[in-house]
Amino acid sequence: VGATPGRIALRHVLPNVAPLLVVFASLAIPGLILTEAALSFLGFGVQVPLPSWGNMLGEAQRFFRTNPGNILIPGLMIYVTSLALFLIGSGLRDAFDPRLGD
Repeated sequence: VGATPGRIALRHVLPNVAPLLVVFASLAIPGLILTEAALSFLGFGVQVPLPSWGNMLGEAQRFFRTNPGNILIPGLMIYVTSLALFLIGSGLRDAFDPRLGD
């Protein structure tokens, strides 16, 4: 009764939306990492002087027969990072969702 829209948003809407935004961001980041790596691997993403796991995979592809570790390390790091962020997001979703029963 007489509260400004900003106060209503900060006091009532933001506390209810913040957990959803955190969960959404943590679940969206692995997809963004994979997209960036794929685009860089194909040559459409980050350009060569800047480091990128996709660029590292693209450069290591030439030396796959002589040194397969060059391609395994960036690929494994993409996998581990994406999996870790997905598990964090999944755990946050479970922690913040009041409808999930134990």
